[in-house]
Amino acid sequence: MKRTSLYDEHKKLGAKFTEFSGWEMPVSYTSIIDEHSAVRTNVGVFDTSHMGTFIVSGKDIEKFLNYVTLGNMSGLPDRKARYSMLLNEEGGIKDDVIVYKFGNGHMIVVNAGNLDKDFEWLNDHKPECIELENISGDISLLAVQGPNAVEILQSISNTDITNMKYFTVSELKLKCVNTDFCRIARTGYTGEDGFEIFISKDKSIELWKKLISLSVKPCGLGCRDTLRLEACMSLHGHEIDENINPLEAGFQKTINWDNDFIGKEKLVPLKDKPLRKSVAFECLSGIARNSNEVFFGDKKIGYVTSGSFSPTFKKAIGMALIESDVQSDNLEVTIHNNSRKIKIVPKPFYKRQK
Repeated sequence: MKRTSLYDEHKKLGAKFTEFSGWEMPVSYTSIIDEHSAVRTNVGVFDTSHMGTFIVSGKDIEKFLNYVTLGNMSGLPDRKARYSMLLNEEGGIKDDVIVYKFGNGHMIVVNAGNLDKDFEWLNDHKPECIELENISGDISLLAVQGPNAVEILQSISNTDITNMKYFTVSELKLKCVNTDFCRIARTGYTGEDGFEIFISKDKSIELWKKLISLSVKPCGLGCRDTLRLEACMSLHGHEIDENINPLEAGFQKTINWDNDFIGKEKLVPLKDKPLRKSVAFECLSGIARNSNEVFFGDKKIGYVTSGSFSPTFKKAIGMALIESDVQSDNLEVTIHNNSRKIKIVPKPFYKRQK
């Protein structure tokens, strides 16, 4: 398995490891609930260096991005970011991505498990005037998340990050680390305020140690999953995959129908009535897990895409993909061959106070 440059630091902190998309990653250091609580109430740091980062440069970048993603990248202001998706020819979701405009180029962040195939797919569809560089192996990515993330990071930064808007990106000048490449984005995957820092790989240990010395809680993938589930953020391979289209997954608002993007012609007939829908639910007894089947009476109407115990609300929660015409709350999920009642609730479960 692959390891990030911070692997030895994780071991020193007593991390428990798991395999994730071919990487040996920390799942937790103390406990999932402890780390989850730290992000919700204070601040935590995640090593997310397994994610992929590409640099796009050349001529007609926006035209290229409008074709390979379903969003509108035309006129994206400098130092702004936009959430989007790459679709296959059938309209299924190859990956969800964040596109950052920075100077004369763009930066695309993709999921770890899709890194190689995304890079190949983008290369297959780019014109000669576009240059695509995979810098994933040269940088590390740290996510500092929680209500106190701004205060902690500003204390070690010469860059004014306090006034950065959500979904913006900036060069980052650190007081404690001298590095050639360092960018900071006000983005995250936890439902909390926070930042993601792109830094030269050879300087990542210095930054990690500094954050730990400031009592930032090291957090693993275990609580990253419970945090994003409470915020109803999609996980590739669960809420989104190549057999699920963005209409079914609930991303109608991200689609720019004015562009001729890959997969559009398959989505147009479903625009006003997708066959399935993504819903959030509470499980009234037991904990539903990925792939558990959902029933209305004797009819199977879908399946659970994610499920877990919510450390914040102290109850079992989940998301499911079900038939779009189902309106009843009288639904059940099969857990270990037993039927358990579930209650459909509005998304998201958790929304931070601004």
